[in-house]
Amino acid sequence: DGGDWVINGNKMFITNGTVCDFMIVYCLTNPEEEARHKRFSLILVEADRPGVTRSKIRGKMGIRATDTAAITFEDVRVPQENLVGIEGRGFYHLMHFFDCTRTMVAAQGVGLAQGALDKTVRYVRERHVFGKPLAVNQGVQFQLAEMATRVELARNLAYKAAWQADRGQLDPAVSAMAKDYAGETAVWVADKAVQLHGGYGYIDEYDVQRFYRDAKILEIYEGAKEAEKLTIARRLL
Repeated sequence: DGGDWVINGNKMFITNGTVCDFMIVYCLTNPEEEARHKRFSLILVEADRPGVTRSKIRGKMGIRATDTAAITFEDVRVPQENLVGIEGRGFYHLMHFFDCTRTMVAAQGVGLAQGALDKTVRYVRERHVFGKPLAVNQGVQFQLAEMATRVELARNLAYKAAWQADRGQLDPAVSAMAKDYAGETAVWVADKAVQLHGGYGYIDEYDVQRFYRDAKILEIYEGAKEAEKLTIARRLL
């Protein structure tokens, strides 16, 4: 419109949405294009432009240290030069972005799971029941062994995805596998960590309750785990 893009719409769950100076917005710019994937473009929007409204989302279960926002655009005018990449290639740019960030989220899952495991090993060594540390019980040892095995599997898958990216051979299926498995591992290990802590795992004096709350988002953001499985399946089929 008059040489500007005019943006209307809204988006929930934007990380750093209330504190950022600018944002990259996925916009419908070519609605008449027959191929749906070619209808969208990425446009840089300064956060202080008229028509941009940002609202902080409160009450999250986990990752409370990060800012999360709802953003609304009402007739936001942006110059044409704010186009990022190629017009009509926004979907492809966005998918490449996810291929990269999924490896980062996989690393987050590995770190969370390792932290939960470390805290649990320390706890079962120090916690005594009937005159003996919890760690001497085979049932506890079996669970720790399974936790450690899953963490190591997730770590190596994340390393492979990162190694491929470093070599310029990024593989969308492998990055999807890494995120899917690391997220699932983080949730599973955090659950076991809380269980092995007993009632203490349910109070905020112990970190495992925070790991438990933080883990679930890893199966949701940067592509839900179901989306990862679709990416993997397409490679197979």
